[in-house]
Amino acid sequence: MPINPSLRQSNGREAAFPDGPRGLLKEGKQRGYPLGYLLSRIRGRRSRLIRDWRSLVYNATPIEFLASTQYQGFVRERSAEGMWRALLREYGWVFGQMEEEVRRVFAPYILYTELRTVFICLRYLHGDKTQKAGEILGESLLADSIKNILRDGETSVAVEKLERQLCRLSPEFAGLAAKYEEKGLRELEQHLTNSYLIAIIRTPLHPVMKEFFSRIIDARNILSLYKSLRLNVADHAVFIPGGTIPIGQLKDLLDKDDIFAVITLIRQASGITVTAPDPTQVEVSLYRGITKYLQKEGRDPLGAALILEYLWRCSLEVMNLSLLLAGKDLEREEIAAELVH
Repeated sequence: MPINPSLRQSNGREAAFPDGPRGLLKEGKQRGYPLGYLLSRIRGRRSRLIRDWRSLVYNATPIEFLASTQYQGFVRERSAEGMWRALLREYGWVFGQMEEEVRRVFAPYILYTELRTVFICLRYLHGDKTQKAGEILGESLLADSIKNILRDGETSVAVEKLERQLCRLSPEFAGLAAKYEEKGLRELEQHLTNSYLIAIIRTPLHPVMKEFFSRIIDARNILSLYKSLRLNVADHAVFIPGGTIPIGQLKDLLDKDDIFAVITLIRQASGITVTAPDPTQVEVSLYRGITKYLQKEGRDPLGAALILEYLWRCSLEVMNLSLLLAGKDLEREEIAAELVH
């Protein structure tokens, strides 16, 4: 079955890196399968994902549920790290099933999710836990050139090498090493994520991927505005170009110092109404809005959104299960409010 024309990348200038984001991911050893076959298998795997989260919150512990015959999904591990490795394995399965042309379409999303692998490994290097870095890299879809940087050595050296590699993708990544030396790992992670989003939204993308990243940028911008208003530190707000909400509008709201304006922005960006500018409601509603968008787009049985929705929901499954595991002693209503689905 030939690839649906809607899955082809839009025409435009070539990305700065010769192969774009695909060049920073592992080479596909398998040729992959026709698109129709892949979509059929993903529909089957999607049906095994958790839908009734409230029942899980109130009626079972995550450990018991994952060990039961009720759970048919891809997570078998019992720790946050193990769950992340399970997610990487599932992404690896999907990536391996794809034909090369489809891999190129989804490379921007895969590389975006692999930023977390980069962050985890840098933390391991910082804590002198190189063996753990090797364990997670074994499941990663990152290219060998990136994996080799993250396996061992000094964190500062790894960041310098990482910057050189990423600058082949875009000059937006210049200054990563300086940011690390000045501010440390936490600030580096935020700077790297923002740089990636700025770089990727400017490259030729499939329309569904373009909309997805635009919504991610909106979410991060609204969260940045909210945190600055809540903490009364306007100079800490960092807004990323490329979302649907103009940066000028965000700056105006920051100047007005009205935290309740965030409620209107959330509805504008996600279509979801929150009752108050509460930290949990703000973040959860923004990501639920992305889920809602992908569910709608994923109804096209031959479209890219079906695959993207599955990958996104897999990531939410791991995030929610990790949250339930970490919050086993918290009030159930409190945990239920923090789940994204």
